[in-house]
Amino acid sequence: MVEISEDARNIATKYQEFQRETEALRQEMSMIQASISSCDQTIIAINELKVASAEGKIAETMVPVGFGSFVYAEVKNAGRIIVDLGAGFRAEKTVDEAIDTLNSRKEQLTKILEQMSASLTKFIQGMQALEVEAEKIQQLGQA
Repeated sequence: MVEISEDARNIATKYQEFQRETEALRQEMSMIQASISSCDQTIIAINELKVASAEGKIAETMVPVGFGSFVYAEVKNAGRIIVDLGAGFRAEKTVDEAIDTLNSRKEQLTKILEQMSASLTKFIQGMQALEVEAEKIQQLGQA
């Protein structure tokens, strides 16, 4: 009887570990999804600036001035974009180069998200296997 309760305790510990890992993974996946959405929104904004510039229109946008505050500003040169390269580095690029850089980053993030999704599936399958094992132990205890 002692062996069964120890097995049950081990299963419960493993299950809780899987739950923690699953929750952490879901949070990370949520942050990556937000980054992908941010890439999409940035690409849309850059394309809108590109179209306005090509049509000879003055593009107006909001510029952050700090602490969640913005001012309206006219974009004088929509042909050059400063793009974050990561690790604190930025580079000036043409509109098309900036879009390519953002699309590349989005592809990388999507691949990472797919890998994380596969890991999440494994954790969930592990949890389901532990549930089946716990059920068997419970049935043996009742017999």
